[in-house]
Amino acid sequence: MVEYLYHYTNLETLKLILHNKTIRLSSLNKMDDLEEGDTEDFKKLGRFIYISSWTNNSAESLLLWGYSRGNDGVRLRMKSNIFKTTHIDGNVYIHGHYASIKEDFNIGLLDLMKNENVVFVPPRAELVRVTYTDLNRLLKPTVYKRYPNGNFALKTKDLGIFKKVEWQDQQEWRYRLSSMPINVNEMSLLNNPNNYDTLLKKIKTREELPFIDLPLKDSALDDLEILCGPKMSVQSKDDLKKVLKKYAPNTTVRDSGMRIRG
Repeated sequence: MVEYLYHYTNLETLKLILHNKTIRLSSLNKMDDLEEGDTEDFKKLGRFIYISSWTNNSAESLLLWGYSRGNDGVRLRMKSNIFKTTHIDGNVYIHGHYASIKEDFNIGLLDLMKNENVVFVPPRAELVRVTYTDLNRLLKPTVYKRYPNGNFALKTKDLGIFKKVEWQDQQEWRYRLSSMPINVNEMSLLNNPNNYDTLLKKIKTREELPFIDLPLKDSALDDLEILCGPKMSVQSKDDLKKVLKKYAPNTTVRDSGMRIRG
């Protein structure tokens, strides 16, 4: 496990991160690579995989500064284990029924399961290193499998893990959260093969959540370092200092070593 990761964003997004103490995970459907989340046999099933993109490369990247959008770019350095978790052990009332749960959850995911048509497997974000490849079977995997007894499986473990070699300069790591667009009650449809077509139709036609915000651990900001983008103005740097004084006063702030014409 890497100790530190780096996240390129902008000042306004940083303000939201500090104010809300959350990191946003977005659907693979929203990524810069339009082919991400595609499958060979189940369309864009990867839209139910949510990620936040980071890198372990401590050197500044002109490419990644491009994702900061504008002149107010910042790069966060944080320890890699950043999300709050809680252990659930008991019967939980979800969608009109009690479900027995014994699992570690990221804070907020159980509430989503109670209020939306979604389950998370596992119910916490996992840190993964992106693998770059030209193999189409990895970039666009076959995910649907039907067994002789009539049961079926949707294998999503490779979605959001592989990208084309053209993206390898990103040296990307991801917080990855895997879900399915069904509620706990609908999972009971798995007990009867006659219901499989109904369940598969729900999965194919339901929309993904727009995003998922995961709360940060109380200690996540203790070792925060901010690198100011090469185009950041003096006014924006002053604004940054005010925000950090309020939410993360122990933060180390550095200026970019790059010089770019504004």
